[in-house]
Amino acid sequence: MDERLVWRERQRRVLQRCGIFDVCASERVAGDGREGRFTVLEAPGWVNVVAPLPGPGERFLMVRQYRQGIERTTVEFPAGLVEPGEEPAQAAARELEEETGRQAGRWNRLGALAANPAFMTNWCTTYCAEELSPAFPARPDALERLEVLEVPLAELLAGLGGGELVNPMTVAALFWYLRYRARW
Repeated sequence: MDERLVWRERQRRVLQRCGIFDVCASERVAGDGREGRFTVLEAPGWVNVVAPLPGPGERFLMVRQYRQGIERTTVEFPAGLVEPGEEPAQAAARELEEETGRQAGRWNRLGALAANPAFMTNWCTTYCAEELSPAFPARPDALERLEVLEVPLAELLAGLGGGELVNPMTVAALFWYLRYRARW
């Protein structure tokens, strides 16, 4: 890290608690003495699970769900928040089971991204879940309504950025997977 660019935090205080994130004021000072007040959203990390399906043709286990922010349905890889005290790998396994009813025999961490590092504190870690097997019926959270889908790779690539394939973390997860499979 280039220390010349770092702003050191002097104080952080919570302005508002908003359920899945806190809005905070952060007072910071730069190496040259400049001072600034910044708004920071403190939020838990989350995970994406790329789950390729066995068999002919490359297909992925995905979910369709309504997203409150854009008031539309989206198609995404299974995903969710990392609970307090939980490691991202544990959250990935839990989310796959809750949203799809599947378990994975093999897991690989594909990468992590800061979704908006300008003002958000959290990271999204992407895992690849392979050797899938049915575990039990899906059991989404109380405020989730999901449809589990099998999406062919060609359809996924063709639809990115339009229709229901508009979540940028789904695009990032697919990138991680293609790089993992040495197709990028």
